Amino acid sequence: MSSNVKLNLPAFTAFRQSPHVIGAVNAEAERVAARANALGHNSHGGKPQYGVLPAIPSNVGTIALVQAENHQAFVDNSAHNTLAKALGGGG
Repeated sequence: MSSNVKLNLPAFTAFRQSPHVIGAVNAEAERVAARANALGHNSHGGKPQYGVLPAIPSNVGTIALVQAENHQAFVDNSAHNTLAKALGGGG
């Protein structure tokens, strides 16, 4: 059995850029940052801090970034793949 499905790509893009989706993306980014902060390993320089850049619409949807906020987080992520682990990957 064969059937054709036609997507309305402009409407799909508009949905992915809607305030509801932006809120959901921000919430998930905050959860990832919280997991990264919980997984972070203290170093001689102190506690690593991970933070979120708020979600913004892109050409095809919405993007939010979780990033290292201080040097300790940069070192921690390099040594332990903390951000990948916070996403649920990276071993």
